[in-house]
Amino acid sequence: MCGRLSASLDRGNSGEERTTRQRSLRCVLRELSDSFGQGGIDALHQAHFASLKKSLRYRLLYRLLNLFLPITPLLTITRDLDRMVGELGVHGGSRVTLARLPIPWRAEMPARGEVEIRTAPIIVYGTHGSILTPLLLAAAINRPDLKMIAASYITKLGPNIAACSFPVYAAAPVKVKRAGRKGLVPRVMGWIAWKSEGGLERDAAKERNRDSLRRAAEQVRRGGGLLIAPEPRNHRESWRAGIGVLVAELTRNPGPHATYLVPWSISGASITGIFQLLSRNPLARRLGKLRFRRPVRVAFGEPIPIQRVVDEVGLDPVKIAAAIETHYRGLGF
Repeated sequence: MCGRLSASLDRGNSGEERTTRQRSLRCVLRELSDSFGQGGIDALHQAHFASLKKSLRYRLLYRLLNLFLPITPLLTITRDLDRMVGELGVHGGSRVTLARLPIPWRAEMPARGEVEIRTAPIIVYGTHGSILTPLLLAAAINRPDLKMIAASYITKLGPNIAACSFPVYAAAPVKVKRAGRKGLVPRVMGWIAWKSEGGLERDAAKERNRDSLRRAAEQVRRGGGLLIAPEPRNHRESWRAGIGVLVAELTRNPGPHATYLVPWSISGASITGIFQLLSRNPLARRLGKLRFRRPVRVAFGEPIPIQRVVDEVGLDPVKIAAAIETHYRGLGF
């Protein structure tokens, strides 16, 4: 279809030509979206370079966006991250990627509970912050059995990232301005993800999410670690009940060892700074280094046995999530 549209540029009046040009660019963008949906970040990386060669309109759009968004370096680093996760594990791959950016960071463990954070079944929770959050947490906790509850598009990045993720699907139509969390990249990616999935119906999305939570609980029950960011897109709303579902399930059907809740706090992880560090503009790179003149701080609170929370509020997932959020806010995180 895109080829026929391109060929039609030689026909028709000027108004028709303008419409055809617009559609032709949409075809290129649709090809990029389809590549990501079918083959993940590696296929998108290849399609991006192919489109730069064959489409003048895409090159012009790319040059415009590249003024503030380093598209090619981001695609390349993300593609390489999936490979490194396969070779080094999620902890090793994250450490290498952070060093490559380069981002200085430091981890702060609580006075009590570091052994549990490193070795026990844990649910690590907190506010998401930025696309750097999973990398920083995996690098700081530094254990090979760490997995995460992630937006569905994350699991499409590559097979190795998918293997350490439990996808959560949007249960309502997604618009760009509300997709993901703050920032252009997560919002656009969240919208693309919803579109690439064909816009799942609410009941289908909820069933898939319940299955992800069941598998995530089993991951912890077997002794592993799990990352979850339970805050909603609208920060004025209460935390989502998914973390409460996990705690209730692990209380009803516990594993051989006690499970702990571990809060996190990350400060100084500027996504704008990342874009500046990866920019081709020397001035932007200097500004990026200035933003990261102090290391990113990745701090963890003292582990809390999940049984303690259930003893206080019972097995209602909504009440559990509310109690966990209240405790988190009380920490000043």
